Amino acid sequence: MINDNIGVLGAAVMPFPRVLRKGELCFLSYKKEDFTSFEITSLDGERLMYTESNFDFPIMYDLNDNIIDNMLMIKGRRMPEIDTSQYVYVIARMRDGDRYRYKTNVSVSTDRQLNVILRPDKAELLEERRRYFKIKTNERAFITLRMQEGDDKPTPLDPPAEIYIKDINVGGVFFICTDARRHFAKGDKLLMIINLSGSRLELNAEVLREQAIDSQETDTGYGCRFIGVSHSQEETISRYIYKLQFEMLQKEREKRDMF
Repeated sequence: MINDNIGVLGAAVMPFPRVLRKGELCFLSYKKEDFTSFEITSLDGERLMYTESNFDFPIMYDLNDNIIDNMLMIKGRRMPEIDTSQYVYVIARMRDGDRYRYKTNVSVSTDRQLNVILRPDKAELLEERRRYFKIKTNERAFITLRMQEGDDKPTPLDPPAEIYIKDINVGGVFFICTDARRHFAKGDKLLMIINLSGSRLELNAEVLREQAIDSQETDTGYGCRFIGVSHSQEETISRYIYKLQFEMLQKEREKRDMF
């Protein structure tokens, strides 16, 4: 189960810029371009689906010919089928970085399409605490600069120190260095070069702790916090974490399907 540990700031009205009317019917209109992604989770936090594309708000009509324009439709292939009798959370990320959560039930769910109604009066603005959540990985990276406590300027490492990221979150990483000649200490400032899903990141970090580990590769790991991470860098790291979480969930489903 994936627990996003998000705090609810309270009910909020989504920032919809236009109001449409049909006869006496007044309704708020969602705009696809205002959103960057949607995440579907169970009420206990298990991620069921995540997408940054293939979603839309098509204009539809009910049996009385009333317009429905708050229907989120997601299309794809091999999508998980969700029980339409169960409530879920739909977490919408806006262009400005805000996230809103809706408690709703699924109206249509097949392996190629998901439909859910998003009611503006049910939107909750979420407080982000993503930097506290980490996921295991094994990404190769390099440290090119190091500044120890008391130094006036960073020292280039030539050749760069090859490291392996063992877990990562938006706030920092835990890494090991397999080169026995390299040793880092609490308080060191580092420049890391990391490639995540094809995106090259240059990240400043500070070593917070050394930690003994039981590994065939080395006996010491280092916990670090990122310094001065930009919004775009945070988004890249978040997308990488979401990608790994989704892949893990898919593997778990495939194992269950085998039995």
